[in-house]
Amino acid sequence: MGLVRAAYSAGKPAYGVGPGNAPAYIERTADLAKAVRDIVTGKTFDNGLLCSSENSVVVDAPLAEEAKRLFVAEGAHFLSPSERDTLAKLLVTPQRLPNPALVGRPATYIAEKAGIAVAPGTRVLIAELTGVGRDHPLSIEKLCPVLSFYVVSDWKEGCERCKQILRYGGMGHTMSIHSRNDDVILEFGLKKPAFRIVVNSPTTLGSIGLTTGLDPSMTLGCGGYGGNITSDNISPKHLLNIKRVAYETTPAATLRPQARPASATADLPKAPAPPKTVRGVGAASLALRIDEFLASRGYTPPASGGPEARPVATVPAPPAAAPAPPPASAAAPKPAAPPAPVEKPTDFVCEDDVRQAMRQGRTILVGEKTIVTPAARDLAEAHKILVQAGWPR
Repeated sequence: MGLVRAAYSAGKPAYGVGPGNAPAYIERTADLAKAVRDIVTGKTFDNGLLCSSENSVVVDAPLAEEAKRLFVAEGAHFLSPSERDTLAKLLVTPQRLPNPALVGRPATYIAEKAGIAVAPGTRVLIAELTGVGRDHPLSIEKLCPVLSFYVVSDWKEGCERCKQILRYGGMGHTMSIHSRNDDVILEFGLKKPAFRIVVNSPTTLGSIGLTTGLDPSMTLGCGGYGGNITSDNISPKHLLNIKRVAYETTPAATLRPQARPASATADLPKAPAPPKTVRGVGAASLALRIDEFLASRGYTPPASGGPEARPVATVPAPPAAAPAPPPASAAAPKPAAPPAPVEKPTDFVCEDDVRQAMRQGRTILVGEKTIVTPAARDLAEAHKILVQAGWPR
């Protein structure tokens, strides 16, 4: 994220992309053997270094045991609870980031560093988890051949679990679904906060266009969900300035009638003038609507300028005598105080923002659409820095 901020502040156009924490959901109608093979293939590509690499497996309960057997056959090692805790302490830093010393390393190397005995041909380490967040360190983006493993009752629970995983560091990025049920696939495509939904293919390879029709790229935008400028796979077309010469294809409509020659209209009777019609919205009605809209967003109009102060119509009043000047001793009325400014939720919070707020002794207002990095959220929760918009302070 520091690199993205540096690029955005360089004074030149830049495309910044975000982190991924891609879940891979195996629905009960999936070709299970292919799904497991695809997930291991995606997770071991470049030792899990790509941000679109599978980070979690979410599987329907009826398939769970067979899925475990197939993963082991593909070279996976399922960690015991004690092995899982040992690996979590080594792999995940206090800032909830993957340990750089293990990023992109083979599974056997990681196991050796953690003191975990595995078979020589082990390709991936799998930790069974029951939740997502700070209490489950291995639910973060891991950037190495380590997977978390979740069991769900059905696709609806799987849907919610995938959303939790994406919100913990992968908003807008990538996920995959392995299913032969088109209705479920469509639900995932419409409802998940990810801009690449890879279907029945390795998440890593499908997202970068190797096994799908997406633009070939390893720089993947996260769009509005991730606070990025685009949701596209960044390709050479994004770096081109294209000049366009645009010819008219649809003539512009006009309300003015074409002029006739004087000889053609000299003997024609004059048609009565059409009645005048008022188009658009009246000023008073428009002002009322604007005030109502602003009020719904938390803005209050000044006391002297509410909609009640705007009459729909006015009738000239007869001239009246000028009022007598007030006595010299009378105090001038105080002007109405302007309304207090409405604080807006910030749109992005990183760990450095939280540390600055801590030094300055202030809080940070966040809303539903605020992007908070995992490290920032953990630090802010520990020091009660974040305040949700609309909640009492």
